[in-house]
Amino acid sequence: MRDWIIVKETTFFYMKKSLFLYLIFLAGCHSVYMPPTDTVEIPPFETKKPIRIALVLGGGGAKGLALLGAIQELEAAGIRPDLIVGCSAGAMAGALYADGQELKGVEKNFLALKRADLLDFSYFRPLFGIVEGKSIQNVMRKSLKAQTFEELQIPLIVVATDLYSGDVVEISHGDIAKGIGASCAFPGIFKPIQLYGRYLVDGGASCPVPVSIAKKYGAEIVIAVDVTGKLPSNAALRHLISIGKRSLDIAYRKFVELSLSQADIVVKMEFEDCGTFSDHLNEHLYQQGRLSMRAKIPEILQKISKQEK
Repeated sequence: MRDWIIVKETTFFYMKKSLFLYLIFLAGCHSVYMPPTDTVEIPPFETKKPIRIALVLGGGGAKGLALLGAIQELEAAGIRPDLIVGCSAGAMAGALYADGQELKGVEKNFLALKRADLLDFSYFRPLFGIVEGKSIQNVMRKSLKAQTFEELQIPLIVVATDLYSGDVVEISHGDIAKGIGASCAFPGIFKPIQLYGRYLVDGGASCPVPVSIAKKYGAEIVIAVDVTGKLPSNAALRHLISIGKRSLDIAYRKFVELSLSQADIVVKMEFEDCGTFSDHLNEHLYQQGRLSMRAKIPEILQKISKQEK
């Protein structure tokens, strides 16, 4: 089994390398201007009651499966947030939770998902991204009972990034699937999503673990779940691209640490050598999410108890 995984990952590496060279060739030969559009006001998030507990779910691609396990442990402990804020994979997991469904059944469907179920490649128009992003939206539409944010059982905000202004964009109204599509639009891989007259990409570019958004709306206790993991230990620094990627990985993790510093409770996963789009560790990631949150439950309950006094 291990040999098969190694063969599969090696094959995928060379496919990615060939694809990367192909895209460089296309991008070098031709370019198209993506002009700014007339923006419209984004409907602001509104809440009718004070927010005592906010659950903040960070991004992390395939590692987002750990978030489903973490959420199940929260539910088992009777801890229910008044607000969920999600980025990228955290937006997906947050929507499933906010939908009010029993995650016990939903999680099985997501554990069975493969890379091909979420990545709809478009090789013939790759200038702004090689993945359309519609597959993720379709998966979410099929998985959710609610189709708009207004129908959700728990208030949800998902974050994306405005490519032109660089601003964090909060999405809490309208089509859930499209909002999640924007929050998950990994730059350079996924095509940007047009929404509210803006070109939007992954929220991780501006707010990877959106604790500041929960604080903005007065959350008394913020529980932040980070699935970023450790820096890869098997990095092969052979050329300028690998050095550039390693530097970006370091900068991203420092950015995440800064975001987490504002949270009251931090549930941090210690994954290592797990790629953004890996799919052979699904069950392991899910179980690690459960274990990591379970270890934090006493601290969370103690914090809630103190807050109530």
